[in-house]
Amino acid sequence: MSFALEFYSLSWDALKTALTRRKPELLLAIENTQWSRLLQDTDLGQPTHHLFSDEASSFADNAAPAIADGLDEIAEAMAQKVAPDHDPPDVSDNAALVFAAIVRQLGKPLGAIRRAGSVLQDEDGELPIDFHGMFLGGVVGESFKDHSLGEKLSARPLFGLFHLDFLSWGGLTQKEIGELLPKYTPPTDEEKDDDAYIAVEPFAEGWLNDLVTALRAAAAAKTDLVALQLTVQEHFGSFREMLEDEARDDLPGLDRLLGE
Repeated sequence: MSFALEFYSLSWDALKTALTRRKPELLLAIENTQWSRLLQDTDLGQPTHHLFSDEASSFADNAAPAIADGLDEIAEAMAQKVAPDHDPPDVSDNAALVFAAIVRQLGKPLGAIRRAGSVLQDEDGELPIDFHGMFLGGVVGESFKDHSLGEKLSARPLFGLFHLDFLSWGGLTQKEIGELLPKYTPPTDEEKDDDAYIAVEPFAEGWLNDLVTALRAAAAAKTDLVALQLTVQEHFGSFREMLEDEARDDLPGLDRLLGE
């Protein structure tokens, strides 16, 4: 898997207004500038391989109707009342893509945490480590003295809009950023001996720097922050490649038999 946690400087009020008003110029900008790139950056836009043919993502064609329908769904979801102790229901994949496209169109990029594998392994290659649990929940939580920060950045309902799996979002208000930054302290030697830090040690310092830089930039701009998490699973170029990969361990001579 590959993933990115992208950070944008963007007023929540401005974002809310954009989500509730169908402005033709914004929809056109999303279609022409954001849609195809966004489909490349999330698993929702990847093709599906079948036995006799490959299917392009259902979001790849007819972008304009998909964007308009997604915006209508967003407006309907924002109008719903949800109990304070319950997360709102997931919006559809289509609506999630529209939300992300609007954030990218209106927001000012502040950097990102990127990795060509969202599941890491320990030094023996045996233990899968969850990026959220070990880094966001562990390392980031300790460094900012707030173990809910990871969830706020990557899985926080905004305006009653919630989505997980291969595309999710979150963010912090300007006030929250101002209260959070003074609490930040780099990991101590003792904290670096913790299992969570050890699990992501090759990446922890760089990822923390990326996060702190984004938060400081948002604070300097005196605005809110919106974060997008986009995930892409490993995909093969064809159904044949997928079969070859699955069978290679069991059939060492497969490449020779296939003439490669």
